[in-house]
Amino acid sequence: MRITLALIVGLLLAQVARAEPDSFDLGTGRDGALTLATGQGVALSEHAPLGKSVAAGGLELAVSGLKIAAGDLVMIHESTGLSSAPDVGNTKPVSLVGSVTVGRWELARVEKVSATTPAVLTLTAPLRYAYATGRAQVVRVAEYSDVNIQEGARLTVTPWNGRSGGILAMLVRGKVVNDGRIDADGLGYQGGVFQPDTADLTGCTAMELEQGKGGAERGEGVAGTVSRTGLASGRGNLTNGGGGGICAAAGGGGGGHGGVGGFGGRTSAGDGARDQGGVGGAPLSYSLFERFTFGGGGGAGQGFDTAGSNGAAGGGVVFIRASAFDGRGVYSASGSTAGASAGNDGAGGGGAGGAVVLRAVEFVNCGGVEARGGAGGNTLMDKQPFGPGGGGAGGRILLEGKSIACAPNASAGSAGVSGYPGAGSYGAGPASATSDGGTPPAGTSTGTVDQVVQSFQVPVTPAITAPVSGEASTTTRPRFEGTAGTTGPIVHLVVDGREIGAVVPGSDGRFTFDPSTPLSAGAHDVVAWAEALGVASKASTPVRFSTPAVVLADGGVVQMAVLVVPSNGDTVGPTPLFAGTAPNGVNVGVVIDDGPDILVPLDLLGRFRYQVPDSAPLGVGPHKVTVHSHNEAGDDGPYSDVVGFEVVVAGADGGTDAGTVDPATPMVLVPEEGATVDPAFMFVGVALPGTSVRLELDGAALATATADAEGVFRHVLTADTALATGAHKVVAQVVTAQGEAGPRSPEVGFQVRGPTDLDVGCGCGSAPAGMISLWALVGLGALARRRRSSS
Repeated sequence: MRITLALIVGLLLAQVARAEPDSFDLGTGRDGALTLATGQGVALSEHAPLGKSVAAGGLELAVSGLKIAAGDLVMIHESTGLSSAPDVGNTKPVSLVGSVTVGRWELARVEKVSATTPAVLTLTAPLRYAYATGRAQVVRVAEYSDVNIQEGARLTVTPWNGRSGGILAMLVRGKVVNDGRIDADGLGYQGGVFQPDTADLTGCTAMELEQGKGGAERGEGVAGTVSRTGLASGRGNLTNGGGGGICAAAGGGGGGHGGVGGFGGRTSAGDGARDQGGVGGAPLSYSLFERFTFGGGGGAGQGFDTAGSNGAAGGGVVFIRASAFDGRGVYSASGSTAGASAGNDGAGGGGAGGAVVLRAVEFVNCGGVEARGGAGGNTLMDKQPFGPGGGGAGGRILLEGKSIACAPNASAGSAGVSGYPGAGSYGAGPASATSDGGTPPAGTSTGTVDQVVQSFQVPVTPAITAPVSGEASTTTRPRFEGTAGTTGPIVHLVVDGREIGAVVPGSDGRFTFDPSTPLSAGAHDVVAWAEALGVASKASTPVRFSTPAVVLADGGVVQMAVLVVPSNGDTVGPTPLFAGTAPNGVNVGVVIDDGPDILVPLDLLGRFRYQVPDSAPLGVGPHKVTVHSHNEAGDDGPYSDVVGFEVVVAGADGGTDAGTVDPATPMVLVPEEGATVDPAFMFVGVALPGTSVRLELDGAALATATADAEGVFRHVLTADTALATGAHKVVAQVVTAQGEAGPRSPEVGFQVRGPTDLDVGCGCGSAPAGMISLWALVGLGALARRRRSSS
């Protein structure tokens, strides 16, 4: 068995967000055993919207109406509210990685609950991430000793209501024996609601169109339903929510998730049978080790009487960790099927499959795991054809255990069909052998299935061996050393409660980390924790040490520089101005996106300014900057707080647009920007499948690679082609069959370590935060596999 490079790339993409660290393992079993007898049904309902935004490091959650007690375990999940959503009608994959918060979650233990309204939950440890009110929910996570669902019994959860719900989450110390059904079918993002347009309009063409002027309501997705123009109707999808049909009597689009939703059927014959059905919801790109979301809702059908149908809801989430799974039952988070239209109206689109995550220490046995898309609605009138609904896309499935014997199904829902003889699906998708439905232009409608054949386990807790407790360091950048487990962890270093970076241990478990940013003078505490496949160890025993002050020639201590422009959260052009003051120091270093020091002089009043030159503009999107002063010897003084800002460019309408990454543009994933690598390693990147990609190293052609069927390209450097020690830069550029140059990736700068350093680390080419170790790239190759469902 093997783990495909596509799964590795998914993990690499997930590293930016440093996937959810939790060390709660299989829970405490404090809720005892759960048994549901034949015919019995239970819906878990202990969830509530987050009542007040909370910052990273926060210890309190405000909630109303949640039954919770001290000692309970909760999950905080950012369920909605994607900002900077793609344009309406865009079916390209929506990336939920990096700083994107939607879908991100973490577990926390409740220490005490206030008697106030809303209740304040005090946690036993600080939150790792920030969560926003109106976007996040709090879910009580059941901790069972064993779970037994007998044949004909059902365990489910109450549906997502736009603010909370839809997540069935539990930890089980013993075994889950399921001979019935555990599901969150149709409990995710909501479908568009049918509303009749009594004017019986024809000839509509807009992606966004008001209800009453021919537009039907779109389904809900990660960005809700309301676009930047304030409209929630029209044939254009919004992220993974399917678009609504538009006049006359077109069908709604299916929701998207693991794939793209099917398009809705055409307008009525009296309106020319035009292709104006709802656009299918876009697929979402993320790692299930890091986050999860619901399936997108289908768009509503359009019509002028009251017989049209709503779009269907997407699937919710089933999240279970246990010692083992057994039984003949089914685990499911499938999308709902849209209802039929009985009149002169279009039908709604099907809901997309949600997410199912089953992780076991031992085996995963069951009768089936499903995250299927729901079918589009049929149109029943036989006098003329009207638009059926598009099918919902398949969802996402992750199975982990020493052995797996569960048949996974993340297939797309079928398109609805017209009651008019011979009309088939009348343009609704996805296409089948018996329909005339169109094939979605953005890719497959089938979802994804990841199967990792290894035991679920919490990583070994690291130990810090240097510095030692009480040590007085002679530098503001002391080297950190320690030991960790050897089963593929990433070790995160935290100084004074703030993470300063991460490192991959070597095959012997030893790790070293040299901070890129100096520490302030004085005493510090450092701890380390290990992470592997989204699960974290306990933190190591803290070590207290001290660092010296950076002084000037006259004996004065270098003080912190202050950045005045830009402010945190500003939007700027590609060549922004950075300006501020420095109380003392010889000059100031400006550090953009963890790049090299850009030395800037100070005037007589201690002011500095640096304008990014036109010859080296910053790319569109989020960036960060920090500044610090130097002494005469070039030693770094304390760094200022990091300021985050976003680069935008003028749009065609005179506004600004942060844009999205064109999937035709290749990306270099290994090495990362700023990485330190061995002289011989493997370049890894992503591009469109089948694309020829030319790698340029330091401005000269290195090699040409072809992206495989999963969109991954790589090039191995052997001992004969090893790189020289020092700094290098690599760029990937598409090359057409005619030899013409195509889209070009951003430049990636990295360092090659010298021969004397080759005994340090894993040799896989990584020192930066979040990098996957050689054990994850090679060791798991004998333990895991990823495959896409063919049904």
